[in-house]
Amino acid sequence: MVSFFKLLGIGYIFAILLLLWEIGDIAFHAAATPYVLPFTILAMIGFLAFFLFVYFAPQEG
Repeated sequence: MVSFFKLLGIGYIFAILLLLWEIGDIAFHAAATPYVLPFTILAMIGFLAFFLFVYFAPQEG
């Protein structure tokens, strides 16, 4: 059985990949680039915090 946190982690990885895709798309158009970089940095920090929280979570016995 797949845990909820693994599914959430997979969804988060897909969200990060789509965000990076959008950054590439926006970089070519250069319309909203100043707004995307801080959001990307915060998204990466959020993903790292989520990953560490799940990685070090206590295992059910």
